[in-house]
Amino acid sequence: MTGDAVPSPDRRLWLLGRDPRFNGVDFAAIRPGRHARIDVHFINRVRVKGTLARDRLPVTLAASGVAPDPVVGRVDEDADWSTDTSGRPVLRVTADIPDVPARYLLTVHSEALDPYFRSAVITVPGQNDVADCGAQPVPGQLPGAPGVPIDYLAKDFASFCQALSDFSAASYPLWTERSEADFGVMLMEVLSALADELSYLQDRVAAEATLGTATQRLSLVRHARLVDYEPAPAIAASTIVQFDVAPPPEPGGHPDLPDVIQCQAISVDTGTVDFAAGWPSTAAGTRPALDARWNRYADPAGRTPQLAPYLWDPDRTLLRQGATSMWIAGHGHGFYPGQELLIDTAGALAGEPPVREIVRLTEAEESVDPAQARQEAQPVTLIRWSDGLASDHDLTRTQVAGNLVPAMQGQVTDEVFAIPGDIPPPTATGGRLGMLVPLAAVRADHSGSPAHCLYTLAGPLAWQSAPAADGGPAQARPALTVYELAAGDLGSEQAAWQWAPRLLDADATARAFTVTPERYSPAAPADGLVFTDYDGDGATIRFGDGTFGRPPVPGTTFRARYLAGGGDAGNVPADTITGVAPGDLANSPIWRCTNPFPATGGAAAETHAQIQDRVPQQVGSSLLSLTEPADYQQAALSFFPAPRTGSGGAAWARQAIAAARWTGSWLSTLTIADPAADEPRDSQLAGLASLVQLLSVRRLAGADTAVAIARYRWLDLRVACAASPGHHPGDVAAAVLARLSPWPDADGETGFFGRDKWAFGQPLEASALIAAIQSCPGVAGVTRVHYRWTPEPGEWRPLRATVAVGPREILRIDNDRDRPGHGLLFVTAEVAR
Repeated sequence: MTGDAVPSPDRRLWLLGRDPRFNGVDFAAIRPGRHARIDVHFINRVRVKGTLARDRLPVTLAASGVAPDPVVGRVDEDADWSTDTSGRPVLRVTADIPDVPARYLLTVHSEALDPYFRSAVITVPGQNDVADCGAQPVPGQLPGAPGVPIDYLAKDFASFCQALSDFSAASYPLWTERSEADFGVMLMEVLSALADELSYLQDRVAAEATLGTATQRLSLVRHARLVDYEPAPAIAASTIVQFDVAPPPEPGGHPDLPDVIQCQAISVDTGTVDFAAGWPSTAAGTRPALDARWNRYADPAGRTPQLAPYLWDPDRTLLRQGATSMWIAGHGHGFYPGQELLIDTAGALAGEPPVREIVRLTEAEESVDPAQARQEAQPVTLIRWSDGLASDHDLTRTQVAGNLVPAMQGQVTDEVFAIPGDIPPPTATGGRLGMLVPLAAVRADHSGSPAHCLYTLAGPLAWQSAPAADGGPAQARPALTVYELAAGDLGSEQAAWQWAPRLLDADATARAFTVTPERYSPAAPADGLVFTDYDGDGATIRFGDGTFGRPPVPGTTFRARYLAGGGDAGNVPADTITGVAPGDLANSPIWRCTNPFPATGGAAAETHAQIQDRVPQQVGSSLLSLTEPADYQQAALSFFPAPRTGSGGAAWARQAIAAARWTGSWLSTLTIADPAADEPRDSQLAGLASLVQLLSVRRLAGADTAVAIARYRWLDLRVACAASPGHHPGDVAAAVLARLSPWPDADGETGFFGRDKWAFGQPLEASALIAAIQSCPGVAGVTRVHYRWTPEPGEWRPLRATVAVGPREILRIDNDRDRPGHGLLFVTAEVAR
């Protein structure tokens, strides 16, 4: 054997390496008999035959104990070679072995074999040693050993020690030494400690399987999502910060202002609270629009107001509630439509709270006050806004200020990480110059599904409340942006990845990621490799796997920018954000900052106890699965599709019925829905498709469901009545039409044929119709009533006592002259004789 020496314990790994030069004997299986057949299996795929100059490969069997001289067999290379399912060579040896139980050492003599792995031990039983299938020993029990009762309730160190002690006393009666210094006792204690640890881990893992016993937030969130309950994370508070800045050194504003200004508030309970002004503007490179012309004060000391209200009459100093304009002294303020200004009026007495409002300008007009008492005209600017003021403002105590920037509670944090790949990660810049970019973790489960790339953020992630994309209620989304960086350039952002609440909602090509409440920390390195392991609660970025979400390319570098913070600690009062973070003070043009209004919206994350308490309430108050027709009917009535503009998010179906029917081959549940709005047919079919999807998700496995739109029976009605003396027939006819009209009146009430008053299969009763007509003022009686079905031309018929419709039909009269096929009302009135 040539080459570097390899230690014996690592020889097998060395032979299983990428490019092995030698092979080795793995094991040998024997089929005993007069001509025993031995199959010799090898470790890897390195060719063994054809390596010697002679034609045959010698194989020796060195007997141990009672066997005679070594048995030597010679094997034909071409006839007895084969391969197993993994492509490794298998050598078949035939030898005459005496019918005597013995152990043999089989050795293959080949230069292609490693000397350490050229032999294998085989055991040859005698031909008379036939095992009795009916007398097999109990699994886990030594042959001939007495039965030992097993304590299946052993779960801790003491019980495991007792179980092993009982077993040893029964299995090894000659072992009587029970001193703590005895090696056997020490071994039992080591095994008991290991069993205790494994038992604890087993219990901990099993506890995460139920909502009531889970302790990890990740498990609780997953359990809650099974019943469509989303636990609330820590929401960051938000407010408005007003800045005063120094005049710029050159036109164009301050070039050294950051895109997000880090401010600080002083809280009595928590000390310093960080706020990020300008964070909602997530576009990279954007900066808050700050201008010295919009300051509250014109000097750094804060003595002279910058935007002073102008009084045309000293006796008229009150800006009334509902006002939409005011005058500002001076020209050249640079106001623009859409700009927000703060109107701040101090209290009349010490201790009274100020009156503050924010207005959004629609226009600004410069003018002058040509008062004769002055030697020259006074420049003034008129500003207007759309919504009227909510309170009165005394202009003698009022200040106007701009430079209003929205802010969120949290500290801006940037992290750069890379996806593991063949290309080594780049070197980080900035504060971590010279440090390698950390790698994301790649984890796969045992089901063979593609792996996920995970990266845990260092700080607590703040979440913000944002309106839903479909116009529904606000939902929480992380204050986090993830950018893919250009190859080799950590300062160039190439593409942005979008956050998805769940990767199940993302297709295979979407650049999507989600955030899970878990943490992965690096474990102790082994053999130069660093492993990551689950480490409790945290915030982890999880990328897709190619089926749900696009997986990142190995070697790609990302930049994660997020707010670290959140919770109810950010709900600070007004005028408490008074400083800029120390890191932003260097060469900063900011003179002062303050929050005119208190920070609101901050909320702590739901605790584990709250999740465990509220999820069962969600289950008890909502229908999760559909079993009976009544369940399908309730689900159809509670179906809320994505609201359209002006729809208000109302339920899609006004009413619905469901019934089980036999299709001829299986049982199916048919749900018929009456859409609440008279939409075009295409829109109704789109809503019906969404309803089908909802019912399919909630139905039981193996159950069939079908959905249809209600069928309407359109009816034309002709009514003739007599007017009482003193009432004009036209007024009486109008009153009857109003009483029967399907359209709502000024109070929102519909008439006799209103859609909300007719159900599936409800017939038209002549007595109820006549009673409604006669209740109108001025009606002396009903002379005749005729009806006909539409839209097919039909003959007018006298109204019967009951006009029936099918059980799946709804009677309708829309009385719309533009759609004569949808039912019309004809009412005439004559003077009673």
